[in-house]
Formats: sequence, C-alpha cells, structure tokens
Amino acid sequence: MSNDQNQPDNQNPPSYPGQPAQPDQQGSPYQGGAQQPYGSAPQPYSPGQNDPATGKPPSKAMAITGFVLSFFGLLAIVGLILNIISFRRFGRAGQPRGLSLAGIIISIVVIIVSVFSIIALVAAFSYGLEMCNDLGSGTHNVDGVQVTCP
Repeated sequence: MSNDQNQPDNQNPPSYPGQPAQPDQQGSPYQGGAQQPYGSAPQPYSPGQNDPATGKPPSKAMAITGFVLSFFGLLAIVGLILNIISFRRFGRAGQPRGLSLAGIIISIVVIIVSVFSIIALVAAFSYGLEMCNDLGSGTHNVDGVQVTCP
C-alpha cells in the first residue's frame, strides 16, 4: 500500500487572499494581460476621484464652492457649472445630491434676476442720456425732480 493519500497534491496548491498567483504551466505568475518589459519601472496606479475601486465618495468641496458662488450675481454662472458637475458626480457615486441641486436652482434664479437687473439698469441709463440730450446741459426741473445734465 502506498502513502499517496497522505501526500498533498502539488499540482493545485491552495490559494489564499493577498497571495500572488501561482505559476501556470509556462512558469508565468500572471494569468493574462500584457506584462511590462524586463527592467522597466512599474507604473504607479493612482485611482481617480470617482473610481469605484477606491470606494471613497466624491469630495463635497466642488458642491460647496458652487453653492456659495451661486449667490453672487454673474459669478452664479461659475457656480452653476460647478453644481452641475458635482450633481453628476454624486449621481454616479450614489451619494445624496441635495446641495448640488439647491445650488443649481439658486444659480438659475440669481442669473435670471441679474440679467433682468442689468437690462433695467441699461434701459434707465439710456433713458437718462436721451433726456439729457433733449434738455441740453445744465440743471433742469422735470416733474418735480431736479436733473443735472453734463
């Protein structure tokens, strides 16, 4: 009788997590894919911010910056762009997107109010210039309001 039953099977050794792959028939520890040439330095792997392999959620800095900028007139355009980008990133990562959505809404409202304010100021300024052209230079009383034209 032989001792074959008590001997471990050397052809298929067990593999454990974190252990390198065992060599295949040709002696290569890699099971596929391209290998780096001999003597070259290995390239470091730096995962991106939204890489699912890292498991880290995207940073909220962009959403906070966009939210703050959304309150400042024409800077709300930059805030809108930042909020849209962060809204999409949070959506891909499955994170809550409330701050980004609030920033988008506030940015749109502030941009609309800013555009209408600029239009109203330009209209008022052009009306004043036209009135001064009609009246001439000097101080004039128009409907109980004193107007000084250059």
